[in-house]
Amino acid sequence: MKHIIFKYIILIFTVSLISSCNDEYLTEKNPNLIAKDNYWRNLSETEKGLNAAYHTLNVPSLVNIIEEAQRSDMAWPAYARPVPGTISEFYNQTYSNSTPEIAKKWETNYLGIFRANQVIEGLTKLEGTVDEEGWTSQMAQARFLRGLFHWYLYSTYNNGSIIIRDYAPVSSEDFNKGLSPAEEVLAFLREDLEYAYANLYKKGEYPDPYDVNRATSGAAATILGTTYLNELNYAKAMEYFEDVINNHNYSLEYDMAKLFTTAGEFNQESIFEISYNNTLKPEANIWNGETVTNRLNQLTTGTVGANAPAWLAYKYKTEPMDIYDDRNYYINDDGVRELRNVPLRCSAMMAVIEDRQTPYYLTKSVSEYSRFGASNWGIGWHKKFSNHDIVENENDLPYGTTQSGKNVTLNRLADVMLMQAECLIKTGDGDGAKDLMNQIRRRWGLELLGESGTDTTHSYDEKTYTLDQLMEHLMYVEKPLEMSLEGHAIRFLDLKRWGIIEENFKKLSEEVYYATTFFYVDSEGKNKSKWNSSLVVELPERPNPDVIDFEYDIPYANYNPALHSTYPIPLTEINANTNIN
Repeated sequence: MKHIIFKYIILIFTVSLISSCNDEYLTEKNPNLIAKDNYWRNLSETEKGLNAAYHTLNVPSLVNIIEEAQRSDMAWPAYARPVPGTISEFYNQTYSNSTPEIAKKWETNYLGIFRANQVIEGLTKLEGTVDEEGWTSQMAQARFLRGLFHWYLYSTYNNGSIIIRDYAPVSSEDFNKGLSPAEEVLAFLREDLEYAYANLYKKGEYPDPYDVNRATSGAAATILGTTYLNELNYAKAMEYFEDVINNHNYSLEYDMAKLFTTAGEFNQESIFEISYNNTLKPEANIWNGETVTNRLNQLTTGTVGANAPAWLAYKYKTEPMDIYDDRNYYINDDGVRELRNVPLRCSAMMAVIEDRQTPYYLTKSVSEYSRFGASNWGIGWHKKFSNHDIVENENDLPYGTTQSGKNVTLNRLADVMLMQAECLIKTGDGDGAKDLMNQIRRRWGLELLGESGTDTTHSYDEKTYTLDQLMEHLMYVEKPLEMSLEGHAIRFLDLKRWGIIEENFKKLSEEVYYATTFFYVDSEGKNKSKWNSSLVVELPERPNPDVIDFEYDIPYANYNPALHSTYPIPLTEINANTNIN
């Protein structure tokens, strides 16, 4: 059973302040409420509050992975093409301040901030009276979470001008707090993250067996670096990224059995991960997020959510492989050594019909999976959240499809390396950037970038890259393929920082793919075919291919930077807060 701090529903302790009044019954304390004076008396009690703050991570609306995927270029929103069976405001770029998911993300992050503030205030009262090391660790974790949640809000709402919540509100005046300028918000959250960076344990150094679930100094450095990268302060961002890469006990995971599988949770590459568990049936409502399971498996393998867009599936399966890497070969049924049908990165992250060498839902290969077809199910499936490695069908999970126990990785080393590569490109070090990208490509057995020189153990594309060409590769190949559907709005924030959101939608809207029938031999030796399930870019000779030339037409037509480059303040907040208008 996983050692996780989110395994059980956490009892949340709240503080109530009752306004004074002449009527005696209004001044009496409610015996059913826990007052400040009766709680936060020791580190055991603040630890429970800290666990509650961590538990906010389990609420899907905290990062809205599916909506952010649809908002960028990572998802086709539903079953059927060219008209999806379900309308998505995020894919269509029609969301507004009244869109429920925008309000939920806002509310969830402020819920996490409220919980973190309760812990910070409780610890402040205990300072100097309890174990100093334990106190510092808890304070650093609480301030990391408060800084993280403010960062999620800053980076996605109102161009960074949001409400700073530096204490737990108890009065109407506290709740009706106005917006702060973006620069003040950024300074505030960085102060929290700097404290966390200086005081958190490194990976593997917590003095108890549950450290894998807790924030580390490497996680704080990762977020701090990201805040500076987002502001194009490459030199400052590089300081944090270099520290994470070299000094915090992380390394790229090479074991293919531990990449985006249940067995690979908290692997050596993971920096910050949300832990889920379905070994115990949650009592909480699965639809409101207050549970220890998630629905991301359902939303990436079903009729609505994040199906693979054509461009992404095609890029995954056509990356050139390193012909000198033995992992890229298999022995066919005739005993002949052949090159794999698709690269290892594709096999780990995207299910495509051509992948005959990789088991999928405990069958011999992805090719035998039934849900492929350009006009209905689609031509690829994101694998990062599905349970394809442990069950034959998502319905076979202990408590059904909607209660997955698979973890969600928010930050990992490969992302830090790619952000560092971006910084190196922008500061003129193309060789350094290329080396970092090649380290990741080498892990996947992909053809390396640049000239081979004296290296005879790997194949290279033998190109001489300019800085602009390296950046082009990073934007359109390396970063989206490595980090698809991961973290907090990674792809959208990347596109926004690079200033290419409209350009990218235009480019994708002009691309044309053809879906042709795929023929294969199944695990029983029978000849099989799947109608129009294999993507190609050249018009095939086989008759009646499905033409996919419609993806991202609507996003390109509807995207308006003034409306969609940042989320608006939710209407629910505007209506409830008298200091926002």
